Amino acid sequence: MAFDTLRYARRLREAGVPEPQADAQAELMAEAFGFYADNLLTRDHFTEVLNARFAEQDAKIERRLGSMDSKFEQRITALESKLEQRITALDSKVEQSTTALESKIEQSITALDSRFEQRFGRQDTVNRLHTWMLGMITLVLVVPQLQTWLA
Repeated sequence: MAFDTLRYARRLREAGVPEPQADAQAELMAEAFGFYADNLLTRDHFTEVLNARFAEQDAKIERRLGSMDSKFEQRITALESKLEQRITALDSKVEQSTTALESKIEQSITALDSRFEQRFGRQDTVNRLHTWMLGMITLVLVVPQLQTWLA
């Protein structure tokens, strides 16, 4: 936006302002408009400033997110470590319980085997006695009968 000092001075003279005063006002207005025109924000400058501010904000957000990521990773690592410790402790307890149960089962099986062996041992003794008794009965009853039939 350009300021036309000649046109401004001419209009002031037409309005009745003396020529030296009109020229001085025109020069002062040109300086003022020049000062403000230099300080006016252009679209490119505005875009540049906005981009710089957005870049700053993006950098701040990235730093914060980076620190948050780091904190979350530390927390997750700590939780994973605690979880691993608890799992290891539970595995140990399960292993101990399993070993104790296996030992009890083994003892029970050994006790049952011993009882079965004793019972089968007694049964073998009874069976031998019955076999001997049947043999004696056979000798006492069958042999005399055979002698009478064969005689």
